[in-house]
Amino acid sequence: MSITAPPLNDLLRRARLHGPLPVPARAEAAFVRTGQRDRDAHRPAQARRITRAWLRLWGASDLTDAACSTLSEIVTNAFVHGRGETVTVRLTLSDLCLLIEVSGGGPWAPKQCSREPLEESGRGLWIVDSMSDCWGISEGGLVWCVIRRTAASGLPGGG
Repeated sequence: MSITAPPLNDLLRRARLHGPLPVPARAEAAFVRTGQRDRDAHRPAQARRITRAWLRLWGASDLTDAACSTLSEIVTNAFVHGRGETVTVRLTLSDLCLLIEVSGGGPWAPKQCSREPLEESGRGLWIVDSMSDCWGISEGGLVWCVIRRTAASGLPGGG
C-alpha cells in the first residue's frame, strides 16, 4: 500500500489557496531508525539542516522558520512513537506553498493532547497546527502540513 498525502490541489483548497500550480520542486530524505535513543535524538536536527539547505537552494528561505519548527515536531514524533525502520521526509515547493510529508513507517498516528502548561511534552501537534495553514494524517500514518508562501517572498499566495 502506498502512503501519500492527499493530492496537492486538494491540500491547497483546504488551506484556501487558489491559483495555477506549476511543476513543483521536490526533495526527499530517509533517516534509518537505529533503535538507540541517543543516536536517533539527533535526527530532527539533521532533518532541519537538510530542510534549511533545500529551502535556501530553492530561494524559499522565507519559509525556513515555520518549516523547520513543524518538521522538527513531526520528525520527533515519528522517531519517538513510530515503528518503521525508516522515517522519510518529503518536501514539495510550489509558488503558493510548501508541502511537508513525514512517514514514520507504520500505522501509528499522532494525536493532539491536552497538556498542562508546565508539562515537558505533548505540544508538538499544537505547534504544527499554529505554524501551518493546514495539516493532517493520511492512511498509514503519514503526517503532512502545508505552509503558505507569503507576500514577503515576492510570490503570489499571501499577505
